[in-house]
Amino acid sequence: MSGDVQPSQSDRSPGEAGQGDSDDGSALDVRVLRTRNRLREAAVRLASERPVEDVAVADLVRDAKVNRTTFYKHAASPAEVLEQVLYADLDRVRAGWIADTLAGELPVGEIWERASGALLDHLERYDALYTAGLVGRRSAVLHRLLVDHFAASVRDLIARDPAILPAGEGSAAWRMEAYSRFVAHGEAGLVEAWLALPAPRDRRLFVSAVVSVLPSWLASRPHPPEEGAASG
Repeated sequence: MSGDVQPSQSDRSPGEAGQGDSDDGSALDVRVLRTRNRLREAAVRLASERPVEDVAVADLVRDAKVNRTTFYKHAASPAEVLEQVLYADLDRVRAGWIADTLAGELPVGEIWERASGALLDHLERYDALYTAGLVGRRSAVLHRLLVDHFAASVRDLIARDPAILPAGEGSAAWRMEAYSRFVAHGEAGLVEAWLALPAPRDRRLFVSAVVSVLPSWLASRPHPPEEGAASG
């Protein structure tokens, strides 16, 4: 699992930016990134054994072999470290889904299949972690992390193409928030139901459920009116 967290030159907190402007700064920057990776790898290991709520800062710093002062330069809690790891991977899933949807070149079912496959790859990369946290609803924090990311993905898509948002009562801002939360909780429920299956889990079951129940408007762009058509 430790191989999943890779260092990146852009992976800095605001206070660490610019440390690579000199030779000494470059060396310091490398140390910062290595420390961050150790913390992230430790967070994944420990949260794969028990819900992240049960991982204390003392547990994490001991496993990562860093001190508390160093830890708090990177995060406020073990849950925040875990969020950094999972969101970096989930952001790539989101980017692929949004790109496919906005391109408008694939059938809705195929877009959902591709997005579901990418999400399943993520779930399988961190299988032990999600099993420890979501099977039996043991981690409210992990559930919230997934829901929040799914909801943000829907809001991001709507912000890029507001015409996707279905009509309804209330302001567009309220509908975007309400619809995104509705979809996010539903998708998280599908994830939890699939994770509860005995291993090896059938990926086709998850993909089929997604294609069947998630709204088609989230994976299709509205067609613009044809030129010369009556405007109503």
